[in-house]
Amino acid sequence: MIKTTFLKYTVLALGICLALPSVAAPLDTGGLRLDKVVLVMRHGIRPATDTAALQSWSAKPWPAFDVADGQLTDHGRAAIVLLGQWQRGLLDSLGLFKAGQCPPAQAAYVWSSPVARTQATSAALVQGMFPGCNVPVNHAQKSQDRLFHATENGLAPLDPARTKAAILHAMGGSLDAARERYAAPVLAMQHVVGVPSTCEQKTCALSEQPWALKEKVGVVKLSSPLGVGAGMSETFRMQYAEGLPLDQVAFGQGRSAEEVSRLMALRSAKYELSNHVPYIAQRGASQLLGQILLALQPTAAGSPPGTQWLAFVGHDTNIAQLRTLLGFDWKIAEYPENDAAPGGTLLFERWVDDHTGEQFVSVAYVAQSMDQLRSLSNAPPYQVQYPGYAGKALMPLKGFVAEMEKRIDPSATEVQQYLSQ
Repeated sequence: MIKTTFLKYTVLALGICLALPSVAAPLDTGGLRLDKVVLVMRHGIRPATDTAALQSWSAKPWPAFDVADGQLTDHGRAAIVLLGQWQRGLLDSLGLFKAGQCPPAQAAYVWSSPVARTQATSAALVQGMFPGCNVPVNHAQKSQDRLFHATENGLAPLDPARTKAAILHAMGGSLDAARERYAAPVLAMQHVVGVPSTCEQKTCALSEQPWALKEKVGVVKLSSPLGVGAGMSETFRMQYAEGLPLDQVAFGQGRSAEEVSRLMALRSAKYELSNHVPYIAQRGASQLLGQILLALQPTAAGSPPGTQWLAFVGHDTNIAQLRTLLGFDWKIAEYPENDAAPGGTLLFERWVDDHTGEQFVSVAYVAQSMDQLRSLSNAPPYQVQYPGYAGKALMPLKGFVAEMEKRIDPSATEVQQYLSQ
């Protein structure tokens, strides 16, 4: 029997020591054997997905990355490789794989969002974990992906009335309440980016952008400064993580991870009014959570490929919505609370007691800090343990599945099709 506790947390020791006090105590898995890992990862470092949109609200020119908008950078690829190497070392120490060897046939499977940056992230993760092993990256066609893009592609459309009510509740009851709540961070962002002298909008000042809930063809969207402001916040974080010169990060206002984090308030605000709203999260993530639960069950019909290691590689929206369904709060290094970091990963581990046959599951969020990303540090990432739905981090598998199934909207799920290995 592998002495899992010592091995696992020797590997994680540095990450735990560096982490903030909110990080949970190490999980005691003594006497248990790890026999399955399912993970959900966000893609790595990228430029803005639409630099022109940010520029239209800025008086200052945005610095360029070395790749096109929305694509994984070379630096981001290297950071994901390091994350993969760390994870492989951990899993080797726990006996899931044999050190230095390719996984056996049918032992590892990757299912990616069809977006290019997630496919590139998947390839980097495989390179770090299984170098030279030809583990393929699988994905659906973009228009057919209803796992990572369930709402956009028609599996889980949002009811307009319920969406409006849910967003207004998150706002504090009204658009005016939200405008007042977020006025200070909007003005702070405007101070950083400036106000352009000319623009195509009715107003050139971010703080003067009107707030409205608009419905078009049955889809409700929030129009406000938060959309572009969140994009600015995220791009500042990506600039720092990418290693851009500090006089370019947030136009010289992001010279440390702490300074960058303070400029991310509008990103947090956007998520408070979207993917962290329970109704929106439940509709968007029920299919993905359902697939995770199927994967964790040994003999469930219609499950994903029954591999020892299964990776779903998607987007921050997927992480945020799953976090909301789980009821899992975290704080990683300097990031804002509940932030979905580049390469950040929800890690589901299945443990077995070989004497009794009992199975357990643990869940953690793992991410490299901004400084680890910037320096391409090979130190272990930070880790926060899910405290469990009933206050126990190591949960009986049957109980975990039963509890999480209550949180799934069955009308937002379907039989998922995977490519065969």
